[in-house]
Amino acid sequence: MKRILKLIREPVVLFFILGFLLFILYARATGIVEQRNKQIFVSQAQIEGLEETFTKTWNRSPSEDEFTALVNNFVMDEIFYKEAVAMGLDKTDLTVKRRLRQIMEMMMDDYARIYPSEDQLRSYLSENPEKFQRDSRFSFIQLHYPTEEKEQATKFLSSLKTNSTTPEEYTGGLRMIPDWFENETESNIEKTFGPYFAGELLVMGTGNWEGPLASPYGWHLVQIREKIEGKVPELNDIWDQVEREWGAEMKKEIKEEQYRTMREHYNITVEEH
Repeated sequence: MKRILKLIREPVVLFFILGFLLFILYARATGIVEQRNKQIFVSQAQIEGLEETFTKTWNRSPSEDEFTALVNNFVMDEIFYKEAVAMGLDKTDLTVKRRLRQIMEMMMDDYARIYPSEDQLRSYLSENPEKFQRDSRFSFIQLHYPTEEKEQATKFLSSLKTNSTTPEEYTGGLRMIPDWFENETESNIEKTFGPYFAGELLVMGTGNWEGPLASPYGWHLVQIREKIEGKVPELNDIWDQVEREWGAEMKKEIKEEQYRTMREHYNITVEEH
């Protein structure tokens, strides 16, 4: 007995005994975890959720067979999920990682939801007027000449300016675009005639014939009848729009800050290639 006790006191023997005990504890703990992981419990709340989703989709309650199929499909999802996690697919599959990232970003969206005060919106509007600038509007007449007829356009313009002729004497034109535009926005004019044409209208006065102005169609003689300068509306007129823009920008900043905070907890190494 003394020899056994003396042997047990040896460091090497104690090391092996403790290692054996730890191995047994680890095996039992792993077995318990695996046993728990093999259990699938379908709660009443989950059942009600399955029935509610089916009812919203089909506008009726599921039959007995359909209910059984819903539960079986739910169980199949759980089994495949647990087996995929056990195989480490959640750590290696790029699609799964991206899906989990999307879920994290949606959760961060919820956390980042904030509500602005009126002072914050007024300040945001004054700092970002270009985001809410209303288009200028124009009512004008345009007389079209093909690309190769710039000289004829210039001559007719001179006649219009000296009142030796009238727009009614003009006989050309494109059927695809009208001669007269009423209260048209700057953006629509740019879509039709191009940015150069729209930009020239911004600096032109009203009442005078100007040109020739270039467009993808050729040359144009233009007389602006009325111009309404674009402006930034009052906050009360565009409250919802300003709030959406402000919220989107603040949410982006908060999410970026949350990501920076999470990233600080990781030691990141990128191998050279």
